[in-house]
Amino acid sequence: MIFSKENLEILHPICVHFPIALTIVGMFLGTIYAIKNKNFLMNNTVRIIICLASLGAYASLISSNFTLNLTGEANDIENIHHVYALWSTISLSVTSLLYIVFWFVKKPIANWLGLISYIFLCLSTIFIALTGYYGGYIVYNILLSKYI
Repeated sequence: MIFSKENLEILHPICVHFPIALTIVGMFLGTIYAIKNKNFLMNNTVRIIICLASLGAYASLISSNFTLNLTGEANDIENIHHVYALWSTISLSVTSLLYIVFWFVKKPIANWLGLISYIFLCLSTIFIALTGYYGGYIVYNILLSKYI
């Protein structure tokens, strides 16, 4: 059956890499834009990339419901991984909402929103990195260590 739990377990490893890549690219482009233009009013490319990263983070959270049920140390690490995943999704969502608000506000307010959104983008990148670290730890140090 196509939608069995065994077949859906592969979704999470596929989904997680999109928000990671998009957040890192968005952060890189956003930093270049901020340095080049001396403001934090990101261009539409950065805004769209971060909005897509936010959607990908939600897909990753949903797909985590289909992963293996872990026990012991793996479960403890998975709980930490899940907390950082939630913080990543929340901070990406706040950043995305601020970027959407940009289109509707006047420039003086947008300057402050730009700085706040850039701070949230930095936090999102840190949370994504920590989420990836703990996810990788589960896969390589716990699950695959039996086979390597």
